[in-house]
Amino acid sequence: MSGPADTHIALPQSTKGFVWLNGFLLGRFWNKGPQATLYAPAPLLKAGLNSIRVLELEKAGNVVELREKPDLGPAEEGPIAAAELG
Repeated sequence: MSGPADTHIALPQSTKGFVWLNGFLLGRFWNKGPQATLYAPAPLLKAGLNSIRVLELEKAGNVVELREKPDLGPAEEGPIAAAELG
């Protein structure tokens, strides 16, 4: 496979804010979770250099990680899974 692939962006030292990838708003993050990564689809990525802009609203970190798999937080049963159906 050639060219950019889907990736997931993590900001493990940051607190809360927003992330842009090549001018496109990926979303907001907050270290309280549960989600710890933002999905970055391949069509937003360019071969070569890409621009990641972070607007940190509280405490800025100095690490941006690109991960192959998402970190969506701990697996928990939701109210439907926990309810008795029958």
